[in-house]
Amino acid sequence: MNRYYFYPVFMCMLTNTLIFIPSILIKQRFHGAVPAILISILLGYGLAHLFTKGLTRFPGQGLPEILAANLPAPIRIIIVFFLAFMWLAAGSIVLISYCHIIQRFVNPDFNLFLLIAFIGMVCAWTATNPSKTVLYITEIVLLLNLPIIIFIVFKAILSENMNWDAVKVMRHYLFTFPSWKSLTASTYVFTGYVNWAIFNREFQSINLKKQHLWVIPIIGSLVLTTTFLIPIGYYGTYGVEDFVYIWVSTADSMKMEFGFMERVMFIFLLLYLSVALLFISITWHVGSELTKNLLPPTTKPFLQQYPTTSGMAITGMTVVLAELFALMLDEKHFMMAASNWLQLRLPSEIFIVLLVYGLGMRRQQQP
Repeated sequence: MNRYYFYPVFMCMLTNTLIFIPSILIKQRFHGAVPAILISILLGYGLAHLFTKGLTRFPGQGLPEILAANLPAPIRIIIVFFLAFMWLAAGSIVLISYCHIIQRFVNPDFNLFLLIAFIGMVCAWTATNPSKTVLYITEIVLLLNLPIIIFIVFKAILSENMNWDAVKVMRHYLFTFPSWKSLTASTYVFTGYVNWAIFNREFQSINLKKQHLWVIPIIGSLVLTTTFLIPIGYYGTYGVEDFVYIWVSTADSMKMEFGFMERVMFIFLLLYLSVALLFISITWHVGSELTKNLLPPTTKPFLQQYPTTSGMAITGMTVVLAELFALMLDEKHFMMAASNWLQLRLPSEIFIVLLVYGLGMRRQQQP
């Protein structure tokens, strides 16, 4: 069971490389990005520990069931509705971001809206699978992709193009007061544990020992430092600011002299295609399960008899909304909207973690 707990966490860490997290941190590199990374490691570990400890008091129950048993119906509905929106929005942001990347770096003639529709419907169908199936798929994707991703990171670090003097410059900003934007971006790397708000239904016990949680800050710190410092080493402390999707551009600066595909960028995009698809599917799965909980009790027989149909209805509507969102906003304003979503996510995440922990401690004290 222990290994399944970490899969959504690792998937979230890998996906952050693809979207705006490195770009936001790099834009804030002179305004507290380095201390924000250090603070986020402690904060992310603390939140993961509290949330997991609270969930262990409710074996086999998801967040909707926990809230239904402990909070009045109006408050529960507001909280679940807000969380469902946040989870569905998380997947939509990655979906639109990856389609922008494909259009920009692979073929500018690709129709953005057809890309969003095609990839979105694939993810929508995957999200309708049972929670255990989603976790099994996550395990397979991680086992296939992680070795190659680690190889690319090591190749970037050992490359002769890596300028370590530019990296050393960042130590001068170690004691700069961190900005709110950099803090909210860096803490998102650790957010994957919150997906257990739904996955906890499938397991009667998380059975996670405290000493195993050290994996989260260690891996998270490695992900944050590499995604932040490697582009700076390649492009310099000032030149790095000129790129939007910084890690795709960094991968394009590397090549495999003896590989079957010389440009690392294409390998990078193929690897992160499966990572992005799975991350979208996980967040939409959690979001759709939360949305189902908001439906009237009379719909429960239909939801139980046709889980795929009801899930496709919710996730399919999310694809439509993602299309409208991409139509209304250009790339610059979409980035601003994604940054605002990140700034809203952190306080809401802290709230839900403290709520689950508090309810768990209250249940422990009950006879």
